[in-house]
Amino acid sequence: MKVKLIFLVLISGLVACGAVENSRYRNTVMLEKPPVLALQKTPKNAVIDDSIEPKKQLGGLDEKVVFLDESPSKLLLKLPVIDAWRLLGTAMRQSDMKVTDYDKAKHLYYVSYKSQGMLSGIVGFLNKDVSEVIYLLTLEPKDDETVIRATLASNHEQRESANNNPDGVYENPAEDSNGLIEHLFHVLRDDVKTE
Repeated sequence: MKVKLIFLVLISGLVACGAVENSRYRNTVMLEKPPVLALQKTPKNAVIDDSIEPKKQLGGLDEKVVFLDESPSKLLLKLPVIDAWRLLGTAMRQSDMKVTDYDKAKHLYYVSYKSQGMLSGIVGFLNKDVSEVIYLLTLEPKDDETVIRATLASNHEQRESANNNPDGVYENPAEDSNGLIEHLFHVLRDDVKTE
């Protein structure tokens, strides 16, 4: 009898716990509902052709940029000079090259560039105060293409750059315009993000 009484008390306790009605669990009016999406139906006989709309280019110009291995080296962009100007500026911003000055009417960029060669890398590592050299990038229109040349900027431009150094020291810079053109070639061919 004692066991039956304990069993009856436990059963009634469980029933009492389950019988409590909490309205917040039963009312779902306040719950967030997913949005209704409009579905676009394509006709059954429709042909989907990706060649109608050009795909967005994610990176690099590939065959639109050609490295002309002449002396001095040049780049040939198979684009009009206006588009080449815009893409070259984009490429330099994306590769963290510093444009010190420009003249859009004459298609000139003045660029600060530190040589990327092995020997200059070792010298730059040992001597942190090595200043960057100023180069002049010239864009020349040629039919519907553009030729890009790099030359060492004038001594006046180099001194202006040295005046911005805290030490104000000016040394004759080492010429590496071919290295700059090669660097720009790789950036334009492989890495530049176009819109």
